[in-house]
Amino acid sequence: MRLRERFISLTLLLLCAMAGSAILALAQPGQQHDPLAFLKRAITEANAPALTAQQETQLNDLITNFRQAQPSGPDDALEAARTAYNNAILAGDLAAAQAQAQVIANRIAALANARLQAEAKFDIDVLAVLKSGGQLDPLRQKFGDDRVLGLVSSLAGHPFGGRPGFGSGFAPGPRGAGLGRNQPGNGR
Repeated sequence: MRLRERFISLTLLLLCAMAGSAILALAQPGQQHDPLAFLKRAITEANAPALTAQQETQLNDLITNFRQAQPSGPDDALEAARTAYNNAILAGDLAAAQAQAQVIANRIAALANARLQAEAKFDIDVLAVLKSGGQLDPLRQKFGDDRVLGLVSSLAGHPFGGRPGFGSGFAPGPRGAGLGRNQPGNGR
């Protein structure tokens, strides 16, 4: 019985120590996630030239500026139209509900259009940086255009391969397995 209690105590102590060390490791100041890590890995797999310090700075600036330009909360006009739409439905006013539905649809379209335009500029700017350093062509040859565009979109904060409005279509495989489709011999 005493041996069992010691074993349980020791096990709990080890679990607490492991959890504590994991928390401390995550809380270490100065350790930041490299937003270019996935891109760098893809560049290595494509046997392309490594990013220069200037390219890394340019890409990090593009990422920061793009993310800071994105709205941080709900759109006030859209929220007001949704509230008016709900109120019209609750009041049984079909004409008012239909009018607000049109306002909602127009606002969603305007927001989507603005977002797609910003993403197009971001993607083109990133591709220009990669082209200037000689990384773009090897990436396209290794992974194909769809994967390269997915990789670029991931820098903007989208899940890899999740191009807005275009569906996902790709999840990276295990380490060392390459970045996905359009590779010789993978049957896709």
